[in-house]
Amino acid sequence: MNNFFSTLHETGIEQYGISISFDGDAVSVSVLPKSSAKDKALQSLKPLTLRGTVQEVDDKFFEILQKPLERTNALFRNTVAFEQALKETELKTQQVKKKKESTGKKTTELKQLLKEKDFNPMQDYKKATDIANEILKIDPNHKEALKVVKDMKAYESPKLFQ
Repeated sequence: MNNFFSTLHETGIEQYGISISFDGDAVSVSVLPKSSAKDKALQSLKPLTLRGTVQEVDDKFFEILQKPLERTNALFRNTVAFEQALKETELKTQQVKKKKESTGKKTTELKQLLKEKDFNPMQDYKKATDIANEILKIDPNHKEALKVVKDMKAYESPKLFQ
């Protein structure tokens, strides 16, 4: 068997635990595929065990293990892909949460500015527009911020005679 490791490599499984026990002319081989996935259920996999004469195991080793190893590899790939998608989703969720928090803080700041008794659009339009534009950088469709930007445009270059 000159291609033992090449054949194992072709299965696509990156790591194995292999145990071999001889008892006279009989051999027992246990093969435990291992995954880089963090799923604890994969760590409970039981090894695939072959028993027979040395000649039988030499002749049939890969033939017998091929299907179970293919299924195991598919499970490993699916689990790793799922974990990666889950990680990406968590990151997106955290980004959305931060985005909402940031938008909420800026929206509160803008509302407080507009409600202040001494708010004068002729003088404070720039501050209100700046806050609204910060909100729009985070959420380009934010209705209140769009309205403030539109409303404050009138104060940017007031026309004395219309």
